[in-house]
Amino acid sequence: MARPPLSRPGWRTPPGALPDPRRRYAFGRADRGLAVDLVELPTADGHRWDGLLLRPAAGGSRRRVAAIVIHGSVGNYLAGVPRRVALGLAHAGHTVLSANTRMANFGTFFGGGLLHQAPLDLDAALADLRRRGYGRIALVGFSMGATMVTHYQALRAPTDVVGLLTLAHGRSLPNSLRRRWTRFGARPGYEAIERRARLVVEADPDGEDDAVFVVRRASGPTDDPVHAEIWTYRTWWSCRGPEAPHAVSAERIREVRVPVGLIQAEHDELVAPEEGPELARIARESGVPRVDLVVVPGADHVFTGREDALVAACVDWLGRLPGD
Repeated sequence: MARPPLSRPGWRTPPGALPDPRRRYAFGRADRGLAVDLVELPTADGHRWDGLLLRPAAGGSRRRVAAIVIHGSVGNYLAGVPRRVALGLAHAGHTVLSANTRMANFGTFFGGGLLHQAPLDLDAALADLRRRGYGRIALVGFSMGATMVTHYQALRAPTDVVGLLTLAHGRSLPNSLRRRWTRFGARPGYEAIERRARLVVEADPDGEDDAVFVVRRASGPTDDPVHAEIWTYRTWWSCRGPEAPHAVSAERIREVRVPVGLIQAEHDELVAPEEGPELARIARESGVPRVDLVVVPGADHVFTGREDALVAACVDWLGRLPGD
């Protein structure tokens, strides 16, 4: 028997909230009826990232709450879950900025993807929406993006952010990696990389020196390249190291003081089934004003074949935020 979905009472999909599910989600078709703009997001430390701004076209329904969508690891603002969620929310009447960060694409692995610096990228995305006159904004993060937006809200607590919505959210990026590497017998293992990364970071605090390394059997049980991972020591230390509190949502969510929605996948291969309920429990016990949890039945980590259910849950949750 299939495990029933975990959901708060009353969770439902509002009628007419989504476009026809048979519609193909390719740009040029799925963005019909929307105003679409490519934007550039300058950061305080001199970077410029791409973003896609989606708005209902003139005459379409509009909601007061805008959304910023943040991608996951080795993802970007145009691909996969961020694309589907951004298009779905825009068709439902929200203005949506799907934004790249320094963690996009292979930034996670090569040099520039330092997770503790990513709040500067979310600063830039929020500044763009503020310049456009939006004063009620929700942060939406997928996978590693869920970790990023949770840390950001705990760190900055901007008054114009009225909600935090996370998708496929793990409790700790370092713990998840350690558990996966142990499961598959990664070579070298977590402790060995920790020792090497610590030496690199302590010897070179300004980041002038770094090195790329490969871990075999990092994501699967064979030595095939598909099961290997590539990092630099500095990016690994920032994203998955044992002294990366910004990567541990189980701690950062305690500091959030806006409504939180957690949308988890029933058969997530990267996030354990208990992690969503645990994050919800910690948030409630820490005084988060409202915490909602839903598990999408039959979904894997990227919600393959369950994208419409994911978007429906996002539309429903954002539609019930204050001010909409």
